[in-house]
Amino acid sequence: MAVKLGVMFISQGALRKLGFWRLKNDEPRLVGYARISTADQKLQMQIDALVKAGVDPAMIYSEQVSGVSTRRWQLDLAIKACAPGDTLVVWKLDRVGRSMLDLLGRMKKLEDAGIGFKSLTEGIDTTTPGGRLIMHVMGALAQFERDLVVERTRAGVRAHIARGGKHGREKIMTPERYRQAKKMFEAGASARDVAKKFGIQPQTVYNYFPGGPQKYRQKR
Repeated sequence: MAVKLGVMFISQGALRKLGFWRLKNDEPRLVGYARISTADQKLQMQIDALVKAGVDPAMIYSEQVSGVSTRRWQLDLAIKACAPGDTLVVWKLDRVGRSMLDLLGRMKKLEDAGIGFKSLTEGIDTTTPGGRLIMHVMGALAQFERDLVVERTRAGVRAHIARGGKHGREKIMTPERYRQAKKMFEAGASARDVAKKFGIQPQTVYNYFPGGPQKYRQKR
């Protein structure tokens, strides 16, 4: 069956893939996503695995994009094509997320939209109680790791301060430097001269001395 749009005829299957066609008696679908980072990797291997898992080849979205890229156009299209009750299927977890936090964030959005998720390599299926449990455990572990990092950082700062160290960025213009700069201005120096002496930008000098050198020279 085809639908006429203007002078174009688009198949019903194509419209369903784009998410524009959904029959009331349509069964929940499996929507596949495959990704490779470089041209020397094999995209077809992932596609074959998705098809073997029951995904219609016409419902597989694929792309070549780096794993650290924030934009994955085909993944966005695959998710948009999913309706509540459908399941997004991937070959491996790292095909979806740039990091554990990124992955869990996407999983949360899928869950909120009523969309299932299945990863073939890890055997995770959030449409089952066991799969949902695994994702919740992964989320808890990720939060635990974030808390550990924060606590280690705080403990390190406390230990550094206890040993007499300073925390935070040191002031560029200390009281002693401020006095020296003021004397230089009174002697006729420019903001550039002061900046050069202390290894800072002229704008930084103006931040500490509003009005510029001329204001302080007038007070001689």
